Amino acid sequence: MKSVPYYTAFAAIAAGVLATTTPGGFSTRCSGLVQSFHPDQQTTVLVAEFLAKGSNFTDPISHPSCVGGFTGGSILADVCRLRLNVSTSSTSSVIIEAWMPANWQQKGRRFAMTGNGGLAGCIPFDDLNFISSLGFATAGHNNGHDGDTGVPFFNRPEVVKDFAYRALLTATKVGKKAVKQLYSQNLKKSYFLGCSSGGRQGLKAAQDFPEEYDGIIAGAAGNNWNNLMSSFSYYWKFVANGNNPPILSAEQWVEWRDEAIRQCDQIDGVRDLVIEDPRKCNLRPESRLCAPGKSWASNKCFTSAQVTFLRNLYEPFYGNNGTFLFPGFGPGDETITSLWFAPTAPQYTVDWYRYALLNDETWTVEANFDLDAVDNANRIDPYNISTYKDLSKLKASGHKLLTYHGLADGLLSYEGSDRYYESIVRRMGLPSTQLDSFYRYFPIAGMGHCATGNGAWYIGAANQYSGAPATTTETEGGVLMSMVKWVEQGIPPERITGRGFTADGKLASTKDHCKWPLQNKYLGGNPNRRSSWGCS
Repeated sequence: MKSVPYYTAFAAIAAGVLATTTPGGFSTRCSGLVQSFHPDQQTTVLVAEFLAKGSNFTDPISHPSCVGGFTGGSILADVCRLRLNVSTSSTSSVIIEAWMPANWQQKGRRFAMTGNGGLAGCIPFDDLNFISSLGFATAGHNNGHDGDTGVPFFNRPEVVKDFAYRALLTATKVGKKAVKQLYSQNLKKSYFLGCSSGGRQGLKAAQDFPEEYDGIIAGAAGNNWNNLMSSFSYYWKFVANGNNPPILSAEQWVEWRDEAIRQCDQIDGVRDLVIEDPRKCNLRPESRLCAPGKSWASNKCFTSAQVTFLRNLYEPFYGNNGTFLFPGFGPGDETITSLWFAPTAPQYTVDWYRYALLNDETWTVEANFDLDAVDNANRIDPYNISTYKDLSKLKASGHKLLTYHGLADGLLSYEGSDRYYESIVRRMGLPSTQLDSFYRYFPIAGMGHCATGNGAWYIGAANQYSGAPATTTETEGGVLMSMVKWVEQGIPPERITGRGFTADGKLASTKDHCKWPLQNKYLGGNPNRRSSWGCS
């Protein structure tokens, strides 16, 4: 899918007027990339334009499934925007966006690659905007197809290959070449940061091509991919009985979320609407069972079938012969969990099975999903999409991996990240004290899926800028700048600083989140202050 290069009116003005106000004719060099940047025969320049700080930007992604798009408001720094189409095979290609700031040399000559979400066909423009404002030459891509859908995978194995890993690797290599072309200098350090599917991409990079990044940040990683996709339909079909009629109403999901928090909030000794350690939370939905003659309408209670569903919601997903496949959902953000329990089967599973695994458009969860289908998905495992290998290559490279996961993630349980970390301990035969030299994991209490929540969730990470109040872009102590210190100064992070906000966007709390296997401990005093918490 190729198009001819175009120029906006603003870019034309920028090239002629702003060249005198930006370093070294930066805007002129930027627009000149159309003629000067030809790294190989597979790469076509689609756009090369200067975007001035404070100017508006129109998201070129039009696919309706790319919800949100560019929500950052305005451009945060003077940047050169480069849009590329790179052929990855005769039947596949990847669209790449590189946003390269004018102050790159002064900010450390760093490169950052962003990750994607869901089925990963939407470029993360908010992350490009925010990270480039920190001085990083930042790149993103559509992972080889447009939209948060698996339809483009149908009978196109090369597109599945791009999705699994190749688009990320291609975008990284071409993005670095673009940086060198624009600035006429080599970059000094390279980073990756992504969350959810982007977290899986980060783990894939750490496992298979860690030499590309000095530091990799992977949040709420969707690894164990095939079982993750299958788990959504397992809970929908067998735990919620097809959710038809809906097992819980929207009002009941809210009430159960609030009840879960009430039951487990004070385990840490303070009531702050945060379940500090959900591993210690033993929910009892039976406490809300309707007595004979009572109902939701009269007493806000749950039926026996609903109580059974809620209990099973948190239980693991087991396969044939009792094989563990995937953890159950975590407590604390059940209104997000409810998204998997629509009247129709979870679309991610449907798309993955139909278009990536089986090339069968007639496949349905209702008729075809069972434990044998799950086993078959794991046998196919296209291009090792499961992403569940050890970190021997990362260790040998001398590079670093930092993972994190919100402990109130109702979409993708934190337990998956716990399990991955402990699997590395076992597979590599290394205790945590030795893993610390190249791999550290930070559970984030009170954070939902990648962003937002009741706790100190803002950690300067992927997918967070659009959800944070416009008054803050604070990154000190967060995952990205902590990784920079680890890589460039040899100072490894012991804690990650998070910030929480009121409903009107004011700073409400600051907390340091502890490195696993240490856990946050309330020391007393105002729970919204960093000094009130320690690690033990």
